[in-house]
Amino acid sequence: MRRFGRFWFLKKEEKDTFSGIAKLGIEPFDPKLSADYLKTYLGTRKKAIKTCLLDQSIIAGIGNIYSDEILFAAKILPSRPANSLTDKEWKCLAVTIPERLEYFIEKNAISAEDYLETKGKDYRNTPFLRIYGHSGEPCPVCGSTLCRTTIGGRSSVYCERCQQ
Repeated sequence: MRRFGRFWFLKKEEKDTFSGIAKLGIEPFDPKLSADYLKTYLGTRKKAIKTCLLDQSIIAGIGNIYSDEILFAAKILPSRPANSLTDKEWKCLAVTIPERLEYFIEKNAISAEDYLETKGKDYRNTPFLRIYGHSGEPCPVCGSTLCRTTIGGRSSVYCERCQQ
């Protein structure tokens, strides 16, 4: 079983030196998230853009699944080196990140009561994912077969035709 949370009990006025929250980057909905921000922090990196999007010290909260969905929507190949992106692609990415995450937040909305009643079994993002988990299936845009690879130790699904 995977665990995604922890609790730290701090005394009043005690500084949080335990959780690592101070090392997190900006939130995906922060107005500071712009093409310039992305280019400044990621534009010189030779690592794959997917790996860069997963770096929580730059943007907090983008995980493996949504990085694939974001890059598909932005038409950017996940294995491309970040330093190869154009200004137009940085702008597209800056718009696409909050747009895609907002979409999934809206689609995945569930009340605490409903979640508890079904013990979380009805909480699924799968019906709304366009490419993640669909390796070998047709691309929802062009019909080509979706490919799967590993980037930075994480699985990645993409369309060779739609993503450059």
